Amino acid sequence: MLEIKKILLVGSGNVASHIALNLDSKKYCIHQIFSRSEDNAKNLKNILNCQWTNNPKKILDSDLTIVAINDDSIKEVLSDLPNNPTVHTSGNTNISVLENYFSNYGVLYPLQTFKKDVDMEINKIPFLIEANNKIFEKELLDLALSLSNKVEKVNSNERKKIHIAAVIACNFSNHMLVIAKKLMKDSNLEFSLLLPLIRKTFSQINSDPIKLQTGPAAREDIKVINEHLESIQDKNLNLIYELISKSIIDYNEKNI
Repeated sequence: MLEIKKILLVGSGNVASHIALNLDSKKYCIHQIFSRSEDNAKNLKNILNCQWTNNPKKILDSDLTIVAINDDSIKEVLSDLPNNPTVHTSGNTNISVLENYFSNYGVLYPLQTFKKDVDMEINKIPFLIEANNKIFEKELLDLALSLSNKVEKVNSNERKKIHIAAVIACNFSNHMLVIAKKLMKDSNLEFSLLLPLIRKTFSQINSDPIKLQTGPAAREDIKVINEHLESIQDKNLNLIYELISKSIIDYNEKNI
């Protein structure tokens, strides 16, 4: 039977920090951070009162390894890690990346965007888990439930689709605001003029987004769309506007 108490944390960035600082300290202990730079890990290791190393030969015995680093770096560190039960925290990376390195392995994916210096109620964040066997799944479920009130089991294919949807819903929508702010600035207009509209839009987030869609594309007002396209000088933005408008029109014609 697996019993998890001591945890090796690989990484000290945004996701690693929030998970480490919100684990149930009565049940779990981050006793070492394995990170490339002590400067990056310094604040976290001081808060947790744990050890740090960037030398694989100095990794301490642990019951679980949590790999919380960017996707491109996951495979690079696996051969340096001991054969403990191991999870990664990626939404996009398949569980199979771990299978040739560990006997017990899985995924502990928090469905949220993180910044070290931004507090959040982590117990309200969905955690999506996956494990290669039922015994480890039970331990991973217990750990996830110590962090969040909402934990679901999903496989790697489902998690990838969720991750794509999350990128579109969160990252892409924020980039639209970045573009809108630049458009206003380029015209010597205040971005604050848009804030009531933006707040109203996001305040309705619990409603069905299909029913909330408005604007020239939702009305199929081709004249307005073409006038906007003629006014947008930036080629990339022009293409974005055209493609999204077409997507809205096509979706409405097929689904409404």
